[in-house]
Amino acid sequence: MRTEVANRLVMTKALVSARRQPSTPNSYAWVWAFPLRDGNFRVSTVEIPKPFVDEDTCFGEEDIERVHVATVETVEEIDTVMRELGVDPETLDAPWKNDFPL
Repeated sequence: MRTEVANRLVMTKALVSARRQPSTPNSYAWVWAFPLRDGNFRVSTVEIPKPFVDEDTCFGEEDIERVHVATVETVEEIDTVMRELGVDPETLDAPWKNDFPL
C-alpha cells in the first residue's frame, strides 16, 4: 500500500526529503528520494556541518557529505529503504518543509 507522500512523489515527479539521525553530533542529516527519468527512484543521504546551517552560511559541494543509498524501481521500495535508514516514510515531504538544503 502506498503512502500519501509516496503517491505525491510519483504524481509530481518532485524530490521529497526527511530529517534523519546524523552520523556525527556536529551535523544535520536528511534522506531524500528523487524520481529519475527512466522511472526509477534515487535514494540518497546528505549531511552538512551544523555551523553552516545554524549560521546560515554559504557552503559548497565540498562541505556536503552525500551518500547514494539505493536506486529502486517502486515507491514501496523507497518505503523499505527509508525504514532501513531509521526514517518513517510518512515523514517524507517537500524539501522546504524540513529545511532540506537545496
